[in-house]
Amino acid sequence: MTYGGIGTLIPPPPGTNWTGYARVRARWVGYSMAECPEDVPWHRVVNAQGRISPRQDLSLALQRSLLKREGVRFNRTGRLDLNVLEWKPPGSWLRARGLLQPARSGRERGYGRVP
Repeated sequence: MTYGGIGTLIPPPPGTNWTGYARVRARWVGYSMAECPEDVPWHRVVNAQGRISPRQDLSLALQRSLLKREGVRFNRTGRLDLNVLEWKPPGSWLRARGLLQPARSGRERGYGRVP
């Protein structure tokens, strides 16, 4: 997943401006991933361009190595094909967690909790 993709699954804290939160949620996820315990698969999170983002304490080479070990392939410019590799949760997963955003027409659209 991307930092922004994970961010859309986390509702803003109570009292937070939704628009402002939407602008910083990917960054918040990045800060969290930089501090997560080693048993969290941090190496599977990339930026919106499908590139590895550097962490202060670990090298780009380590993340690339861990991903390659899992069978992930990079193109010549060092990007992952997010159209193929990015996990996007199915509607049933989102619905079970109260994250599916209802559309005005009554049809489901996207994900992210409505404040």
